[in-house]
Amino acid sequence: MLMLFLKSAFARCYIRIKGGNRELSWLIFEVIMPLLGIAAIVYTYNFLGAPKAFVGFVILGGAMFSYWFNVLWGIGMNFYWEKERGNLEKILITPSPLQGILLGIALGGMFNTTIRAVTTVIIGIVIFDAKFNVDGILPAMIIFSLTIFALYSLGMCFASLFLKLGRSGWRLTELMQEPITFLSGQYYPLRALPAVLQLVASLIPLTIGIDGVRLSLILGSSLTDLRLHLMLLLALGVSTFILSYYILRLMEHRGKKDGSLTMRWM
Repeated sequence: MLMLFLKSAFARCYIRIKGGNRELSWLIFEVIMPLLGIAAIVYTYNFLGAPKAFVGFVILGGAMFSYWFNVLWGIGMNFYWEKERGNLEKILITPSPLQGILLGIALGGMFNTTIRAVTTVIIGIVIFDAKFNVDGILPAMIIFSLTIFALYSLGMCFASLFLKLGRSGWRLTELMQEPITFLSGQYYPLRALPAVLQLVASLIPLTIGIDGVRLSLILGSSLTDLRLHLMLLLALGVSTFILSYYILRLMEHRGKKDGSLTMRWM
């Protein structure tokens, strides 16, 4: 069973990486275009005379926020798109576990998104002179790993939810983008938000991850200083991963029972 799980993940991951890098122009578009928004915020901070640390805040926020789009569109909407193409029933009749397929989708999407994120950081250092604390790399990597785990576990929950919601799920995906941009503190420190909004934002793994990576790479916080971030990310990741397992099983069971997972041709 484990080998089948791993083979399913590898196969789906390979397709995602291969398909996402067929055209060089796609990579350029995905890297350069998002940088325009980041550059606009950086130049605004420079014009207002904000502390130099804010440049690093913006660069790290923009780099990590790209993973949220991958979670929403790359994972959350995947099964819905497969259903629209008439492929979902073919997937369901194979022995491949859905969790393995989603893991492969997540890993493949993470590979492409990481290229974009790393390029954003490199350009931020070279062009915008962003400064980072080298000693904070290890805490930042641990925070980043837990953030990715929590985010992609959440994406697996979205995959089942959006499949059942259909086109309404598509609208919900678009509706979530701006509030998450605001609550994640993509372009500013989380502490700039009112206390109530900070509490709400702490339920979003991306928000905690961005804040933790910034604290380690810019302000030099240690793992001990970031213990609350670590506990929150671990709790969110484990709980959403377990929840995604049961939601996927429920979705598959009900879909096979009422036929709602197949594309009906009129």
